[in-house]
Amino acid sequence: MLLISVVLAVILGAGWWLRDKGKPHNRYFSQIQQTLQQSAPGRPIMLVDMDRVDANIEKVRQHVSDTSKVRLVAKSLPCPQLLEYLMQQLNTNRLMVFHQPFLNQMFSRFTAVDFLIGKPFPKQSLITFLNQVEPGNQNRIEKIQWLIDSEKRLHQYLQIAQQRKLQLNISIEIDTGLHRGGLKHAKEATPLLEMIKNNPQHLKLAGFMAYEPHLAKAPLSILQASGREKMLKSYAEFVALAKIDYPELVSDVLCCNSAGSMTYQLYPESDRGVINDISIGSAFVKTSDFDLPTLADHQPAMFIATPVLKKHSGLTLPFAEGLSTMVSRLNNNLQQSYFTYGGWWKAEACSPQGLKNNGLYGRSTNQELLVGSPKTALNVDDYVFLRPTQSEFVMLQFGQLHMLRGQKIEQRWATFQQDY
Repeated sequence: MLLISVVLAVILGAGWWLRDKGKPHNRYFSQIQQTLQQSAPGRPIMLVDMDRVDANIEKVRQHVSDTSKVRLVAKSLPCPQLLEYLMQQLNTNRLMVFHQPFLNQMFSRFTAVDFLIGKPFPKQSLITFLNQVEPGNQNRIEKIQWLIDSEKRLHQYLQIAQQRKLQLNISIEIDTGLHRGGLKHAKEATPLLEMIKNNPQHLKLAGFMAYEPHLAKAPLSILQASGREKMLKSYAEFVALAKIDYPELVSDVLCCNSAGSMTYQLYPESDRGVINDISIGSAFVKTSDFDLPTLADHQPAMFIATPVLKKHSGLTLPFAEGLSTMVSRLNNNLQQSYFTYGGWWKAEACSPQGLKNNGLYGRSTNQELLVGSPKTALNVDDYVFLRPTQSEFVMLQFGQLHMLRGQKIEQRWATFQQDY
């Protein structure tokens, strides 16, 4: 009986492996391909479908209600014009920034933006930023919220503020379960709040920040729910400590930031505790790392398009030409080999369906091999579309985004400059 089961499992496994997985471009990608063959530069490009971005914006409106409380995560959308568009559509002026050179670029461009630094900058990064601020923008430095994760770092910032005769807005990082740094218990904030209280000319409490993407990946819904409640309770304890023990520091409304693309839907307006600042970034383009139940109603809106340079029958591996040719004849999914312009991005082929890399042949950033079935129906000068796993790094690799409307390229927007 065991032997029969094993044989059946092998047969079923072989059947699945040999099953033809190829499909040609659907109507959506066929239309984009026609556009690219007429007007694209003939090299790999980054596409952003603004119709789908608009649909994702509408989902954010439905879940968040008051979108003026949305803080756009700039690292996930590293394009000034895209950020401007989203800020206008959402009626928000809040940005979260993670990289000093990009902060300098945005600080010069966006004069009315509320900036929150998304990670604790080393003291030298703070100094570099200050040194690069144009003289006409010096008076706006005191509007930035600087994230602090420890008493030591706060002391470093205090020294810089004293030397520069500045007052720095301080946001304290809370660890609510991610365990990537920050304060775990409200009482740990006391030394930091004392330092802020004793140096009012140079430090000001702006708020708190807690990032909790682990909630979106909880293995059980009950763990997600309990983790969320624990997070809200812990956050409330930090805010209560500040308000009760240091009321003089809380004259203004504190910025209580949390969430992210993976978790923002866990906090409807009627049930988000003390949180009043919601971070969202990748959800607007939904790369594949964000294929989660919490973003099931969002659409992928970002693709790499790259031309097919070469097409060959079968799969022929160096030093194993005969064997690889024979194997490719047995498996429909190995019967076509395509070499693309560029490759090895943080992305996976999504159209035509059924294209895969070959581990034996290897990867290439110059001419990537993809194998598939004849049903992929690709020819030389056609396009392969890949869906990035993330947006922040991949967008920057291309330097320019091609913005689609109705599967037509309407505009080309530059990403942040990287010549630093």
